Amino acid sequence: MSIRATVIAVLLALIAALSFGVYYYHDAYSDEQGKAKRLGQEVAGQKAVISRQAFEFNRFNQISQQASQYATNIKGQSDERQIVYRTIIKRDPASRQCVPDDVAGRLLDYTNGLRASAMHTDSGKSDTTSASAIATACRLTYAQAVYWIDPLLTAIDQANSQLAGIREIETSRQNNPDKVR
Repeated sequence: MSIRATVIAVLLALIAALSFGVYYYHDAYSDEQGKAKRLGQEVAGQKAVISRQAFEFNRFNQISQQASQYATNIKGQSDERQIVYRTIIKRDPASRQCVPDDVAGRLLDYTNGLRASAMHTDSGKSDTTSASAIATACRLTYAQAVYWIDPLLTAIDQANSQLAGIREIETSRQNNPDKVR
């Protein structure tokens, strides 16, 4: 019986070893399945983020294109109005009258201030030819002032259109806080 006991002991050891192996590899398989599932969820999350970003990018481009098209349209309309204004003003004798120097000076100073704040660099060179011309003639005629009005209103309209586009983008971002910025 000693052989039989040995065989039984070996079989029991073999069954125990096989049971341990099955348990070990099943546990390892379960761990790998969990890792694969987590990685799949991460990939799906990244796909969703990329999809939302692509949608936002496309939407922002559409808004920008609309603002650009609007700016082009109102610039064309402004140019047409300028032609009409110039025709009317050429016939009006009041258009040649000078705006009072203090008013013209304030407008010129304000305009130069706006230009200086909009420029990033300054060449340091002044325009001496226009300064001498100003001393001998009027600084600004009423016709010139009228010529400024429509382009200024057009620029304000363009800026308002761009700001409206920015507000629309910000509103869409605020309405979708789960989107990644």
